[in-house]
Amino acid sequence: MSFPRRPLHLAHLLVVGVAFGTAACATAGETVHMDPMTFQVVEEGERLSVEQMDPEVLFREGNRAFEAGEWATAARKYRLIHERFNDSRFAIVSAYNAGLALERDNRCEEGLPLYRSVVERTKGSKDAQDALFRIAACGETLERWELTLETTEAILAPHYPEIGVVDRIGARVHHGYARQKLGQLALAERDFKAALAEYQRHLEVPALGKSPEVSLAQYQIGELYRDLFASIRFKLPTDRMARDLEDKSNFFLMAQSAYLKTLRLQHPSYAVVAGYRLGALYEVMYDDMMAAEIPGELTREEVEAYYAELRDKIRPLLVRAIDIYERNLRMGQRFGTTNDWVSRTEASLARLKEVLRQDSSREAEAQLRGVD
Repeated sequence: MSFPRRPLHLAHLLVVGVAFGTAACATAGETVHMDPMTFQVVEEGERLSVEQMDPEVLFREGNRAFEAGEWATAARKYRLIHERFNDSRFAIVSAYNAGLALERDNRCEEGLPLYRSVVERTKGSKDAQDALFRIAACGETLERWELTLETTEAILAPHYPEIGVVDRIGARVHHGYARQKLGQLALAERDFKAALAEYQRHLEVPALGKSPEVSLAQYQIGELYRDLFASIRFKLPTDRMARDLEDKSNFFLMAQSAYLKTLRLQHPSYAVVAGYRLGALYEVMYDDMMAAEIPGELTREEVEAYYAELRDKIRPLLVRAIDIYERNLRMGQRFGTTNDWVSRTEASLARLKEVLRQDSSREAEAQLRGVD
């Protein structure tokens, strides 16, 4: 059966009555009449398909497509149930599953109305809470931070009175993450610390053992202080430079502490990232100290002597960074991690080794000049 490949404004309906003759369970000559099966030509964009209009059949087909990773097909099947059979027993779960399939297909915006329909129809339930979490996740994907913020606030109200500790911590962390993205840094840190405090009160809960949200909270505290650390540059006059050094060192230590705690949680998605950031703290401190302003009245010889002495004093920063990067690569291998953070670790490690090699060459040349 073929259909015209042209835009359709109304779906074409085809209703077929099927009579099955001489079925295995029927007597000879008996005709068994079945209920009519409804088929519909469905348009989605420029694509046409023929669907059997039976919610149970559509749901089964949607499940098969979802399990096979055929997100567009799964979403289409589930949405047909939501749109055409909204009173069926498959309607609510189909709306949720359609939203999930659309998320997987990078179509979060289309998934939002489906999740909202689940929230509306199941108010105060665990199903509604799960749908709210998906809305918050879509907000993050779409970088609509206000949406994530208001949705996690609804979860924490709590929307579902029997919300568990794992979900409560997760909502609190993503509430803080949205605040961080909106520039509400002090409030974000408060959320992260509240989530971590609740985690410490419930260490006996098995599901929290490798919780990504717990690691995310600890990691993002490090990110808050890393941003403050990186924002400080060493500027003259010397009294300001002394304050800059003190402030930068304090933020360094606070970020370092948060990243080390993230490493100890050993979550594969965050440990390698935290390891890279930890090494980068030392690398950035070295670079910023080498880029510090110097008095303009110094002679060329004095400038060369200054940098030679500075490199010698801050070389331990490079050595420490190299050690951390090497450890991070070994940890990545242990976890089987092969993402961008591993590549960045490798690149930084190669750069710092080259810096040390060049410093050694300068020292060797200086020693030769001294012998001459």
